[in-house]
Amino acid sequence: MILRSFLVLAASSFLFLGCGSLTGGDHACDLRPDTAQCTDWRNLIGPTFTQEGVCQTLAATGKGTWKPNERCPAEGSVGGCQTKSAPNILQTNWFYAPKTEAEVRAECADDGTTFVTP
Repeated sequence: MILRSFLVLAASSFLFLGCGSLTGGDHACDLRPDTAQCTDWRNLIGPTFTQEGVCQTLAATGKGTWKPNERCPAEGSVGGCQTKSAPNILQTNWFYAPKTEAEVRAECADDGTTFVTP
């Protein structure tokens, strides 16, 4: 599953400091149109090297576009799986058709994340 792969890549790239210079704010990695998913981070504090590095790694295979200072579009989303880290940083993996809300809810439950609506 792309969600699990993305989370594993994010965790494993934490020590990779070579990418990213933006600090804080909201940023997104859009995996569409190849995969019906867009991941955003809201309220980031500090450099975005981990998130940008993961997205650029996916972009190198044609599967990710880094969108600094943007959020994933709510239009067309069937829901998302959200995690919160201290103090108020939110990571949300938004899903789009052809996924259904029921499939997204099941994926969130499998991953131990919270289902949220757009």
